[in-house]
Amino acid sequence: MSDRRQTVCFVAESAGISTGIVYSIFTENLLMKKVSARWVPGMLSDVQKADQVEASTSVLCLFNKNPDNFVSQFLTVDETWLHHFDPESKAQSMAWKHVSFPPPKKFQHVASARKVMVTVFWDAKGNVLTDYLEQGSTIRGTYYADLTGKFRMALKEK
Repeated sequence: MSDRRQTVCFVAESAGISTGIVYSIFTENLLMKKVSARWVPGMLSDVQKADQVEASTSVLCLFNKNPDNFVSQFLTVDETWLHHFDPESKAQSMAWKHVSFPPPKKFQHVASARKVMVTVFWDAKGNVLTDYLEQGSTIRGTYYADLTGKFRMALKEK
């Protein structure tokens, strides 16, 4: 089959047979099952592969110099946007109802316009700095320059 995303209904209509027979052929005779696609990172270019080898080699040299204290030399940073809403899951919204009453309504949550960016720095021993971007601020070079200064102070204190 050239396109594996075809639906059972489409194949059944094309072949002029029932969907049950098509499903049976797929699952029992061809031993196929419907699965979701997995995300994989994009292909790397030769230059990117060479950069990865160079970075890995330098990290391996650091490890060989001091294997006992290797992990404590790393510091990591991550940035993410936090939205100001907490959506309810389908299981949390389930409720008992009488047969004569209509089902409860659940309105779709829309991400609030209120959000804040948080930047977290941490090492092998724990959190070094957590910084929240002030409401209404713009991310510019000055923000990162100030953040670098805050990080250096926090690292000296630690």
